[in-house]
Amino acid sequence: MTLRVIVCYTGGVGRELVRQLLHNPAFELVGVLVHSADKEGLDVGEIVGVDPVGLKATRDLAALTALRADVMSWHGLKWEPEVIARFLRAGTSVYSGIGGWYLPSQPEHQMLQEAAAQGGAALVAGGNIPGLISDVLPLFCSGYSSNIRMVRARQRNYIPHYPSAVQMGQYLGIGQPLPAAAFDPSAAPSEIDKLWMWGIAQSAALVAQGLGVAMDELRLTNKEFGASPADMVLQPSGLAVAKGTAAGVRWTFTAFTGGQPFYELINEQTVRLDIGAGWRDVEDAPNWRVVIEGSPTIQCELGLVADPAAPDHVAALNAARALNFLARIAAAAPGWRSVLDLPAPVGTLAARRPGL
Repeated sequence: MTLRVIVCYTGGVGRELVRQLLHNPAFELVGVLVHSADKEGLDVGEIVGVDPVGLKATRDLAALTALRADVMSWHGLKWEPEVIARFLRAGTSVYSGIGGWYLPSQPEHQMLQEAAAQGGAALVAGGNIPGLISDVLPLFCSGYSSNIRMVRARQRNYIPHYPSAVQMGQYLGIGQPLPAAAFDPSAAPSEIDKLWMWGIAQSAALVAQGLGVAMDELRLTNKEFGASPADMVLQPSGLAVAKGTAAGVRWTFTAFTGGQPFYELINEQTVRLDIGAGWRDVEDAPNWRVVIEGSPTIQCELGLVADPAAPDHVAALNAARALNFLARIAAAAPGWRSVLDLPAPVGTLAARRPGL
């Protein structure tokens, strides 16, 4: 049966998801929500760079919830649980790429559970971080070890071609002035660091649940910057990165149980390969590494093969994860679900509609 799908917002991931949906006969794209007035009323194909498809983008949230689609995929710049609840109450299940990764730890848990029960809908969240490297891959690898002492995960993303200047500049700090002082783990975190801790803490809590322990807290234990050696303008985002400003940012997060660390995540994001020792310096290096210290100790590396002629590979990965989860969500029991509750989604062989 063809699944009727709504995509909320057409940033880097949302735009790529729309393209993937349009080329897959298992889905019918019935609605697309956009932020800006200049996109409202445009053909969705024009917005995402394909031929017209006969569907107009809208900013009318009520019109979209009234469609009672099977699934909505959320790719906003922020987590909006009240909006998610409206879709759930309307009987539309939700995949979220931002927020909702580990709902039991969040204040909106009860509200969203009640909305899901009312509409008979499910909510699942994912992505690459939080998501793949921060919980899914560590949990998968942990299944092949016992007596686990520590879970270590590292992401090293090279992202000069990521399409969103807002996400790189505001949420990663690329192009921002370097801090005057070294990182102080006892200082209050910045608003952006709080956002990262909000997401990574949910991943750590999910790993803790899988390992059968309770998480006490998550701390930001280090933050490092790499300076750009020259002026540059990233494409296609148009983000300007001046010489001496941040071309690389690296966070270290540590989670504790019973006062002892059990989980460490290092998140490195760079737009250059020449910012200094210890930073990613080759394009084809693996993006992700997980080490499970146990019996036996396991190391797993996973990489992306960049294609200059293809969409940004990180955006494409997140879009594919959403696409492959849609059928799982539509079939799930009502309420919040995680990767510990649902079968892992798998991809499909290429299938293209004529003319697209």
